[in-house]
Amino acid sequence: MEGLRLVFAMEFGSVIFLLRFLPIFFICYYLVPGRMKNFILLLGSLCFYAWGKPLYVLPMVVSAGSDFFHGIMIEKYGKKGTAKVFAVSATLFDLALLFVFGYADFFIDTINLFWGANWAKFGFSMPFGITIYTLQSLSYVFDVYRGKYPAARNLLDYAAYVTMFPQLSAGPIVRFPDVKDSLQLRKPNLRQSSYGAKRVCVGLAKIVLISDAAGRLWETILGIGAANLSAATAWLGVFTYAFQVYYRFSGCADVAIGLGACMGFAFPENFDHPFVATSIRDFVKRWNLSLTKWMKEYFYGPLAGGSKNPFLQIFLLMVTFGLIGLWYGPDWTFVLWGLWIGLFYVVEKLFLGKILAVLPRVVGWCYAMLVVSAGWLLLAMNDAENILAYLRALIGADGRRIADQRFFFLALENLPMLVLGFFFAHPLFSSLLKKLDAGRSGASIAATRLLEKIYPPVFLLASLVYLVGRGW
Repeated sequence: MEGLRLVFAMEFGSVIFLLRFLPIFFICYYLVPGRMKNFILLLGSLCFYAWGKPLYVLPMVVSAGSDFFHGIMIEKYGKKGTAKVFAVSATLFDLALLFVFGYADFFIDTINLFWGANWAKFGFSMPFGITIYTLQSLSYVFDVYRGKYPAARNLLDYAAYVTMFPQLSAGPIVRFPDVKDSLQLRKPNLRQSSYGAKRVCVGLAKIVLISDAAGRLWETILGIGAANLSAATAWLGVFTYAFQVYYRFSGCADVAIGLGACMGFAFPENFDHPFVATSIRDFVKRWNLSLTKWMKEYFYGPLAGGSKNPFLQIFLLMVTFGLIGLWYGPDWTFVLWGLWIGLFYVVEKLFLGKILAVLPRVVGWCYAMLVVSAGWLLLAMNDAENILAYLRALIGADGRRIADQRFFFLALENLPMLVLGFFFAHPLFSSLLKKLDAGRSGASIAATRLLEKIYPPVFLLASLVYLVGRGW
């Protein structure tokens, strides 16, 4: 996904992670006694990040040490003015690290472009996971200052929390109280590990069999050129790009939740089938849940302060969605995507939501998917001319055919990926497992156990075969 200037340590969907790093890590993790597990987790996480570019471990370690110290000082001074000084100091320090290592070059490029300046850039690529661990660190500082929970007293525990490698690739954003008790005392059991392994297999299939395959199909369609696309091929491209983005994030979240369960942690869910949304507000409630919740609780909520002023609410909502877009990467296309989603969120909040509520759900779904699809084009293409050309292809302008041989060839060639993509996009599979699991009859129990024994190894084997075949 162009625009995401991340330095990846190890991809979840890579042979080196699955067949080298992960086995060694879990062998060490399960062999050591209880409190030593945090040391192995910290050491494994630092090795995971250092694989890509060792230098970028530095801001993470410095941020963890800073917030641990500031948290103790904030708790020590309570509600006195000195506590506020430490809270502001910690916040500014974390944001400064994020700016220098993540967004400085983006702002310098913007200044050079719009003001004709010639400022020199820092030359950093965005360190792996910096946006997630910065938000986690800030939530810790804010919550300690608010008195929601006491400051951490064990640096090893806190460092293990901040650097925890499973969820820092794409979330979920985990708050300290969610894992505090588990950091101090956890005993991974067979049931947790079994559940975690299944989630890892599903997440791996999403990353490798859907997202990566969809990305290659999108590049093929993009290479054909918008002027040469039939309407059906253009729509196929939109779907595949959506699959590429969604299943990359959703798959990483599944792997994170699964690995967390294997280690004795319970991470929150981060996606809730956003492609069944019947409005943009519904889509926002289903997409990257932890990020949306964080922005609402720590940015929009405190600034809005319960104000009934509609103009202030609209302004803050648009700023919030712009920042959500910027969170995904230091590029204006991400900001525009956030503002695009935010615009329709505001319109629905003002009046459109009441209209959608009385219309058939299928109408709301079509509307939501059209808006979301247009948003994908903002991410996928760099300029307005290309976007307009692609929109013309989508509506079949210039007398082009609805479908052609190229569409049928590409669709059939990528049929397994498309079937899996539409299958996982709907909650049917998870609902079926829940219903079978809740059933008391012998048949439902047998069916549940059979499915749970079949699909994880099938997904894992297919993913590994695919990765080895591509030389990853």
